[in-house]
Amino acid sequence: MTVKEENLLANTEAAPIEPDALPLDPALPGTALLHQPTELRKILSQLLADWLDPEANLLVSRVAIRHVAPGKRCSAELELTLGPEMGAPADHRRLLAKIYSEDQGAKVYETLRELRCRGFGTGRYTAPQPLAYDPARHLLLLDWVEGDLLSSLMLASSDVSQRIEEAAAWLLSLHTCGVTSGRRYTFSRHLHTLNIWRQLLTEVFPEDEHRMSELLGWIEERGLALSGWTPGPTHRDFSPEHLVVHSDQLAGLDFDEFCQYDPLFDVAHFAAHLRFLGLTYFGSLRRFDWLADRFQASYKAGTQDYSTERVCLYEAISYFKLARIVALAERPKAWKEIAAVLLREALRVL
Repeated sequence: MTVKEENLLANTEAAPIEPDALPLDPALPGTALLHQPTELRKILSQLLADWLDPEANLLVSRVAIRHVAPGKRCSAELELTLGPEMGAPADHRRLLAKIYSEDQGAKVYETLRELRCRGFGTGRYTAPQPLAYDPARHLLLLDWVEGDLLSSLMLASSDVSQRIEEAAAWLLSLHTCGVTSGRRYTFSRHLHTLNIWRQLLTEVFPEDEHRMSELLGWIEERGLALSGWTPGPTHRDFSPEHLVVHSDQLAGLDFDEFCQYDPLFDVAHFAAHLRFLGLTYFGSLRRFDWLADRFQASYKAGTQDYSTERVCLYEAISYFKLARIVALAERPKAWKEIAAVLLREALRVL
């Protein structure tokens, strides 16, 4: 499995866990609903009344936990069975349920509604359909997105050249869709977060404290010199794990980090994650260089606002973020070696 902080969202190939194995998390009281089949069926019937047939007899046949970020969010796959009328076959549907610690789900719900009204509801490039939000339980319900993760196709040695160019086109569509909602993120706020991560990383890499301080000093200096960009709709967690391919369609997943920021951050973040897949699966950060180059070239050809300097800056930040995930969140085998490679690459691109 790849080292990923949130690799158990929708459409992942990782094995789900049963609700009984989910530990009690006081910060996520809404997860108690996943242990209460009768109450869950009742709540879903109410929340999905406009989506389901009025005569449908809703049964919840399966609940599978897909991801847990303690204190933050929990994602679960729900398989619903709609009881038929006499003699009619049963109807089966899948949903993604996301339970948050706070009211972030409401913002994601509104973001997805607006995106789908701005062209992401139909056609080749889409975003998940938000079905309902329950503020009492911080519960967001999304229609399941069918297809294969782009990362899975890459690792299966499929020819993804065209898909990589389509990923760039999907991203350009997001950046030019005109959505103005979402929090306004700033480089100073980003830098503040990076400094917190540096302090945490120093605890596990005390010998690299000077190198990380030097890196963040360069990031700050370069970021201030490259200020002046115009904020726009930014996914801020765009990666091959968050794109689903189905026939000729591409759907973006996981809009929890959506904000108004520098759109070029998404370009750099995606390229860094392409190389990260090569590192974690094949031991080479250069394995998918050609795909990263193709993605960036495709994006650059479709926009007038492209800065190689800003992309390099954000790639360095993305590698630093990945090093933090590897060292502090996932701790895979050889995590120290992987994190060290990522920190060196962050310094190199700057």
